[in-house]
Amino acid sequence: MKIRRLLLLLTVLMSPGMARADASQNVLSAAEQRAGWRLLFDGKSLNGWRGYRQQGTSDGWQVVDGTLVCNGTGGDLITEEQFRSFELALEYNIAPGGNSGVMYHVTEEGEQPWQTGPEVQILDNESAEETQKAGWLYGLFSSNHDTTRPAGQWNELRIRINPDRCSTLVNGVVYHRYRLGDDKWKNRVAESKFADYPNFGSADRGHICLQEHNSRVAFRNIKIRTLEDGQNQFDPVDGELALKPVLAFPELEWKGWSPIDDDGLARRFRPIGLTHAGDGTNRLFVIEQYGSIFVFE
Repeated sequence: MKIRRLLLLLTVLMSPGMARADASQNVLSAAEQRAGWRLLFDGKSLNGWRGYRQQGTSDGWQVVDGTLVCNGTGGDLITEEQFRSFELALEYNIAPGGNSGVMYHVTEEGEQPWQTGPEVQILDNESAEETQKAGWLYGLFSSNHDTTRPAGQWNELRIRINPDRCSTLVNGVVYHRYRLGDDKWKNRVAESKFADYPNFGSADRGHICLQEHNSRVAFRNIKIRTLEDGQNQFDPVDGELALKPVLAFPELEWKGWSPIDDDGLARRFRPIGLTHAGDGTNRLFVIEQYGSIFVFE
């Protein structure tokens, strides 16, 4: 009897529905902090978020075990803060058959956030229509890739918006690149349903929006960093690389050539190819970018 009770207790504690928040989630590493990242979701509360055109949030959005969960009701959720140029990273977990999305530069002029803000789709690709897939910019930019994991598993989405350098990545793979407001952008908007909404994609800043679309979806590790227009932002690297440089040809002597010219300046040299003669002489040929071929015997 005691054994049966113990097994029952272990079963309850190990049940997925009873899983506790993972302390490694919704935190920033020291490197991420130095790179300018900050959390939009602390894993404990809805601070910094509100309903679209609302003062607060609805019961449809809850914090559950360190994740931000939409139960399929309650309307769309937006950040209180607005952003111009930024990089947004998050993880999402969509239910089977589910549908959601992430919008940016959302203003509250329209009845719905998608009437102003472009939307990156979040879908269960197994049940999605061929005309729309996860990671696509709804109605505007598609992709030949599908790197999504199945419904019920976590996927990473990264959205970079810097007017002339926009991109979307799913699980580390670039899905598309585009420029806001250029001729290609304008033509695609004109050929889409968004042509009927003059404020669509016209704002240079706005809210981040998580879409409620009658589906259960969860988010975690939602973080953002602001960017300077037209500039790249790189992540610092901590630690040491497990690499040690070794000379490929330690016995090689290059007679008649020096990396420094007569004026004491570095000599221009850009090798683009290395091959052997293939005739048993052990000669090596180095092809240089500017047309010279060097022979090593």
